[in-house]
Amino acid sequence: MSDIDYSDSRILHGLKEEHLTELTSGNGRFRLTPLTAEAFTRMRNDALKDGINLCIASSFRNFERQKLIFEEKIAGIRKVLDRNECPVDISAMSRNELIRTIMFFSAVPGLSRHHWGTDLDVYTPDTLARGEELDLTNRCYSCGCQQCVGDWLGENMHRYGFFRPYSHDNDLFSYELWHISYGPESDLFTGNLDYYECISFLREEAGLSAPETVIDIIADDFNERFKLLSPECQA
Repeated sequence: MSDIDYSDSRILHGLKEEHLTELTSGNGRFRLTPLTAEAFTRMRNDALKDGINLCIASSFRNFERQKLIFEEKIAGIRKVLDRNECPVDISAMSRNELIRTIMFFSAVPGLSRHHWGTDLDVYTPDTLARGEELDLTNRCYSCGCQQCVGDWLGENMHRYGFFRPYSHDNDLFSYELWHISYGPESDLFTGNLDYYECISFLREEAGLSAPETVIDIIADDFNERFKLLSPECQA
C-alpha cells in the first residue's frame, strides 16, 4: 500500500519529492517511489541471475532540472537530435520546428514522467568499454553494447510491473528502449493528468521561454503524448 496522493499537482509537475525514497544503483543514488524501488530491486536481483547487471542511469528528475535541459536545447547549448538520433543544425529552424524537434526526444518541463519517481532509464555498466560514456539511443539498445539490456527487458520486465511507455516510434515522440515505467503507480499519476490544469501550469507557472508554442503543439494531441498507460491498464 502507498500513502502517496497521486492527484497532487506538485508531484505531477515535478515540484515535490517528499514521496520518494533513495536507492543505490551502480555508482549512484537515485530517487524512486518506495513501491517502484521495491519492484526494481526484485527485477535487478533476477536479472543478475541471468548475467545482466541492471543499473539505473536516471530516475526522478525535478521540474527545474527538466526545464534546464529543455531550455538549453532551445538555446543551442545542448545538442538536439533528429529522428535518426543524429545532431541537427537548429540555426535555420523556426521556433515551432525547433520545439517540435526537441519534444521528439525531450519531455516538456512539468509534464515529464520522470517527475513522478515511477520511471527510470536503465543500463548495464558491464558492457561499456573503459572510459566509454553511456549512449542513450535506440541504436545502442537494439544492436550496440546495451542490446543485452534491451532484449532482457523486452522479455522479462512485465513480470515485475514495468513497461515501456515510449514503445513505438511515431510523429510525436521517439520510442525509448531504455526508459521503463512501473505501471501500478505510473498509471495512477497518468490518470490524474488533466489537460486544462496542465495548460494552466505551462502558461502561468512554468516560466518557459516559449510557452505558447509548446501549448499550441500539444493542444491537439495531449492524450496521445501524455496519457500513456500500461498494457494491463489498457486491457
